[in-house]
Amino acid sequence: MTGTSLLVPVVGVVTAPILAQALGVAGRGEAAAALAPNALVVATATLGLPEALTYHLATRPWATRRALVSTSVISTLLGALCFLCTLLWAGFLSGGDGELADLIVLATAFAVPTLLVNLLRGAASGRQMWGAVAAERLVNSLLRLVALGCLALFGVLDVRLAVIVMFSAPIVAGIAYWKLLTHPPERDLADNGMGVTPALLGFGSRIWLGAVASMLTGRLSQLLVTPLSNTEQLGLLVVAITISDVPFIVATAVRDVMFGVNSRTADAARLATTSRLATLIGFSGSAALAATVPYWIGPVFGEGFTGATSATWILLLAAVANVPGLIAGAGLGAWGRPGLRSVALVIALATNLGAFLLLVPPLGALGAALAGLISGTAVSVFAVFAAARVVGVPPARFVIPRRSDFALLVSEGQALLGKVRRRQNQ
Repeated sequence: MTGTSLLVPVVGVVTAPILAQALGVAGRGEAAAALAPNALVVATATLGLPEALTYHLATRPWATRRALVSTSVISTLLGALCFLCTLLWAGFLSGGDGELADLIVLATAFAVPTLLVNLLRGAASGRQMWGAVAAERLVNSLLRLVALGCLALFGVLDVRLAVIVMFSAPIVAGIAYWKLLTHPPERDLADNGMGVTPALLGFGSRIWLGAVASMLTGRLSQLLVTPLSNTEQLGLLVVAITISDVPFIVATAVRDVMFGVNSRTADAARLATTSRLATLIGFSGSAALAATVPYWIGPVFGEGFTGATSATWILLLAAVANVPGLIAGAGLGAWGRPGLRSVALVIALATNLGAFLLLVPPLGALGAALAGLISGTAVSVFAVFAAARVVGVPPARFVIPRRSDFALLVSEGQALLGKVRRRQNQ
């Protein structure tokens, strides 16, 4: 999972220059503005059901088919309703640009199939099918890279084609979960098979508010920078986000695994250790990127994007600040307290929105980055203290590294390299 999660930001860093060079600063901003409403619709219409599937199927894998059918119907209906709402708001979100409004509607049309893939991913995580999740990421990443690269090479890549590729690739990659629908595990005879859908909705409703708040926090920049500033500032911010997402995506992958594993067997010490290790890895990666970004951001993305350097530095710091909150939030969900996780994410949204409205009009992309740092720090502080109280571990154990953590990182790295060498020799 960690290996394939590294592939996602690597492909993102590779495809970002392709988009930047082919579309330009304004075109890259338009593409981001078109993609953002889709992400918001997906977060809203899932109703927290992917996480609910993970939590419940971790201990009730025999209910996979029934759970997927009921959640798919619910998400499809909600997705269709959100699509209709997007039709009404497309003019505002596009800043009055008719062509951009059409792109927003096109992107949002992909929401329903994306919702279904998210449900499959949630079910696979609950079933501990990490190979399938990794395969989906691999196929998704490679499809985006090859398609965007070929279109750019032949000089035909525009904003519309970029939107189509970005959303069709993850839908195609969803085929990796086909085993979920075949050979379900044997049913526990002690389970009466009743109440699956109410249980999923109960858990999902408690985590849903946090999911929407998290998506809003992550997508506010792409929704509001254009109305508050302009598409050029959004283009700079998107490049800064692409670079700073490298450590953040890795931490997110670790969080997803921790949620799935601890939903089956809760282990407070493992949760705290993972938080410290993920923070160490995030800090190391962010420091390396921050030190070198001034030397390659212009040649890689284009000289017009050198103005994104300062925003990138701030967002890399924000990514590190987010890591303990991500892992602690996974712990809250796995311990059956998704409501507390939602509260943490609502706090992040409130702080981000306030700082965003205050800082973006005068500072543009730099202001949006500062808002991200403020919200990331806020969510980690709350989530760590809440998780510490729930699982019975001092808050410092989620954040402050120990000497044994460095030794563990070395030993795990050596073990991973040993496995790679053995596979190469086979």
